Amino acid sequence: KLIEMADLVTEMKMIKHPFKEQGIPAQKGIEF
Repeated sequence: KLIEMADLVTEMKMIKHPFKEQGIPAQKGIEF
């Protein structure tokens, strides 16, 4: 399994974000 082979594994989970709550989409050139 990839996780078992890796030295570092990080899981990120959004709990609260103003853009998500206000419905603001990702902006080209900034988020992607």
